[in-house]
Amino acid sequence: MKSFCGILLYTVLIGLSGTAFGQDKPAGGAAIFKANCVLCHGDDGHAQTTLGKQLGAHDLHSVEVQKKTDAALKNVITHGQKSMPPFQGQLSSTQIGQVLAYVRQLGKKK
Repeated sequence: MKSFCGILLYTVLIGLSGTAFGQDKPAGGAAIFKANCVLCHGDDGHAQTTLGKQLGAHDLHSVEVQKKTDAALKNVITHGQKSMPPFQGQLSSTQIGQVLAYVRQLGKKK
């Protein structure tokens, strides 16, 4: 029940955030990440937010995440996984690629 409530809260908050989902304008991966991912993964990608801890969000700097192929990470962003909601229909393929590139940059930072 907690996971469902967390996902529901996350979905509602994203919906109320006023972000422009589905736009194909290149906003840059960092901006898209900030608008859609920080509630769980945090500004720094370490997933130390209250909601991130409750839902077991992955630290995007971790070897576990960074060793995944681009295709595997795109699949997770697009279709969701466990507590992470899918972003298909909310983000374009281009935006998902930009977020993926940003996640790769996080993996290079300590």
